[in-house]
Amino acid sequence: MHTDPASIIKASLVVIAACLGCALAVHAALRTRNWLYLICALGSFAVVAGVVGQRVFPSDDLIRQVGADAAEHSAYGPWDAGLHIPVIDVKATPVAVGGVLVAMLGLSLVLFFEADVPEGSARTPRRRRLEEDDAV
Repeated sequence: MHTDPASIIKASLVVIAACLGCALAVHAALRTRNWLYLICALGSFAVVAGVVGQRVFPSDDLIRQVGADAAEHSAYGPWDAGLHIPVIDVKATPVAVGGVLVAMLGLSLVLFFEADVPEGSARTPRRRRLEEDDAV
């Protein structure tokens, strides 16, 4: 079983999006000092690892060893692309799907426990008067 170019393009886009999500989550964790963003980063990293490390299921070696029918019904491992996602028509690894779930869990925790910033806090910039803004 060989992969087609459309699957390679989809996987590349998923890896780029997950890397961007991981970088943004780490940046937000450092900027806001909220460690819950690191859960999102961990999930994004798992998505990248799951997509990059995936193997075609069933592999050609398994088909040669046990036959095509038995190989199709055998159990797959964490790096075998055996979970079919019908909406986008891809097969994913359990590591990548678990990473998506962990990233969504982290995002929901961040949104649930995010503290409201009061109006006069140090995070909000002080508004300058119009005369101070005039450069002339």
